Amino acid sequence: MSPEARTILENLHQPERLEQLYRENPAAFRQALKEALQHRPDSETLRVWHVRLTYRPERPGFWRHPALWKVLAIALGTALLVRLPLLWLAPDWYLPRFAPMWSLLALAAYFALGRSISRRVLLAGLALTLLSALWVSFLPDETDTTVMALLHLPVLFWLYAGMVYLGGAWTLPENRCTFVRYSGALLITASLLALGGLVFSALTVGLFELVRPEAEEWYFQNIGLPGLAALPVVAAFAGELLRGRQEAFLELLARLFGPLFLAMISTFLVATLLGGKNPFLDRNFLIVFNGVLLLVLAMTVFLILLRERQRGVELQDYLNVALVALTLLIDAIALAAIFFRLTTFGLTPNRIVVLGANLLIFVHLAWIGRDYMRLLRGKADYTRLERTIGRYLPVYALWAVFVVFVLPPLFGFG
Repeated sequence: MSPEARTILENLHQPERLEQLYRENPAAFRQALKEALQHRPDSETLRVWHVRLTYRPERPGFWRHPALWKVLAIALGTALLVRLPLLWLAPDWYLPRFAPMWSLLALAAYFALGRSISRRVLLAGLALTLLSALWVSFLPDETDTTVMALLHLPVLFWLYAGMVYLGGAWTLPENRCTFVRYSGALLITASLLALGGLVFSALTVGLFELVRPEAEEWYFQNIGLPGLAALPVVAAFAGELLRGRQEAFLELLARLFGPLFLAMISTFLVATLLGGKNPFLDRNFLIVFNGVLLLVLAMTVFLILLRERQRGVELQDYLNVALVALTLLIDAIALAAIFFRLTTFGLTPNRIVVLGANLLIFVHLAWIGRDYMRLLRGKADYTRLERTIGRYLPVYALWAVFVVFVLPPLFGFG
């Protein structure tokens, strides 16, 4: 008997030691396990390990996947909804109003496959779609309130997709966090697919422009835009095919990009101070400042939600808290700049929206930071932190409803 097999037999009642042996040298452990099973075929521990290391679930081939043709039908329907109306409607009018709506409704339709969706959720989706379609059709072109409404409308359809994804479990804050976590993974998958699609499109257009000079415009209108609208559904299906193999990759991203984002935000703040940039007077810089804030907020929440529930406090947690603190500092600067511009230049729809969004984000981040500090001190658990994130989603939904449906008439649709 080999020394490795003997070590396994000696540690049959020490699961932690067996796991350590496997992680140290998986190939040697597999070989020694076979030998140990020959000496102890009645050992339940060895049989469990054998099944763990040799079990391969049956996965249907790509073309035989039960949902493939349904996904293709949803994607094709979305592409047609985006492309066909452009035959008689101006792209600048139609696409900002309806393309995000159809894209996120298609994602909700994908989530509905194989799920039991209540009649209430279906009626809510129908009402939201009809009301939104009528409302955005009524909104005037290129006014501040219209731009703000169109920027916030996708938030409502994203939250509706979350209701379909979770079904009746949407009311629990922890489950809402599950959807936020899934959305982050979906965004990463969609970004990778979009990058691949961009390379493929550049190659395709480059080749066909040698034959037809107008190939780029045709490709963009008939392939690029419809494909972009169907991207969330395709990314969701790709994520389904990769289920069980994304966790390690996402954890690696969290551990890699957490420190990178912290360094980036710290450097950005220092460069802002030393470079003489002033968000109080420079409107364009304030817009960039708020864009950075939204990006860091999303990244911070995603990093927190990737944390294992039962894991003890480690360096990554302190980095997350530092990221929350820096984001709060950015938000405080942005709020001060917005208050200054309000008192100096007066009230406008854009300033109202930016002020409200920054206040909501500041309160949410402060709440998250407080509970994260309690977690670091051992006075709260990770579930409490999850609830803090999940409980706030309806607040964002109410804000989006205000900006989409209340703000335009409040300012005379100007």
